[in-house]
Amino acid sequence: MKENGIQDMEQFYELWLKSQKNEKSEDVASQSNKENGKQIHMPTDYAEVTVDFHCWMCGKNCNSEKQWQGHISSEKHKEKVFHTEDDQYCWQHRFPTGYFSICDRYMNGTCPEGNSCKFAHGNAELHEWEERRDALKMKLNKARKDHLIGPNDNDFGKYSFLFKDLN
Repeated sequence: MKENGIQDMEQFYELWLKSQKNEKSEDVASQSNKENGKQIHMPTDYAEVTVDFHCWMCGKNCNSEKQWQGHISSEKHKEKVFHTEDDQYCWQHRFPTGYFSICDRYMNGTCPEGNSCKFAHGNAELHEWEERRDALKMKLNKARKDHLIGPNDNDFGKYSFLFKDLN
């Protein structure tokens, strides 16, 4: 920059933009470099080309397989696999517990456990639980297809019970 009389990065950027507008940007740049007698080398010219891993769900980039495996096995990532912002608005009942049957005590009007009961309180809640399970299974299958979940990863925290029949 000093040899070319460029005062700051903004001026450098403006020159770069002008060179990009020309169809012969490579020719223009190489001619100006040859005229000055020196070739400008940037550190990125020598950087190795890497295979990047990008998680479109989290917006995270990983530089290595090890870093990628660590990301896709994290609880935070897995939560994003199963959770969408619409979930809070489209479901009416409690989160499923894994016992997909109706509580006999609730049907008799005497379930003392209330919201902590592991069984569905009515046909509507049971039907919603089954729909949620199906929706979560579709999300899991898409995540596996997109390689956002390890093929042998079956540890899903609070969602694990939903996939007992897949193992």
